[in-house]
Amino acid sequence: MLVQERKYTLDEFHAISELSENRDRLLELINGEIVEKMASFEPSELALLIARFLLNYLDENPIGRVSGADGSYILSPGNEVMPDVGYISKLRMPDKPPRQVLMAPDLAVEVKSPTDSIRTVREKAALYLAHGTQMVWLVFPETQRVEIYTADGEIADIGVNGVIDGGQVLPGFRLEVQRLFSGE
Repeated sequence: MLVQERKYTLDEFHAISELSENRDRLLELINGEIVEKMASFEPSELALLIARFLLNYLDENPIGRVSGADGSYILSPGNEVMPDVGYISKLRMPDKPPRQVLMAPDLAVEVKSPTDSIRTVREKAALYLAHGTQMVWLVFPETQRVEIYTADGEIADIGVNGVIDGGQVLPGFRLEVQRLFSGE
């Protein structure tokens, strides 16, 4: 017997996510499937640290906005995601959205949690890029590495002694990877 997977529309997803039993859950819609983001302390702490570095950069260069893990971006009718950290330029989004951002972030950061597979986070990077995200950082706490994917197809694998460069998305932004893992 063939089992048919259920695909949800954006409206159905919103109705489900707004149910009282789901209000405190972090739900995403990925390719029509509802996926729950599971809380995990270390990935959350790393995401906050990255957001802090980005916010410090934006204090000096007020060119955009940063969102945390509950910032929602609608990529398409079957995809609404919440990157661990998202950035979008003021040129693309001059006003704050009432709820979700109706486009892809310019930068999406995903920190691999213990419940994620490497394949899953890399698939999510591809999803962001396919819908207009210019740069994706995948952070791997276990190996203290960051993979950077760009819209032009470039992939960089940066170890703990390397430096993350913001490229054209965040001109002049540089972050030593060791600062993410040193406890500073």
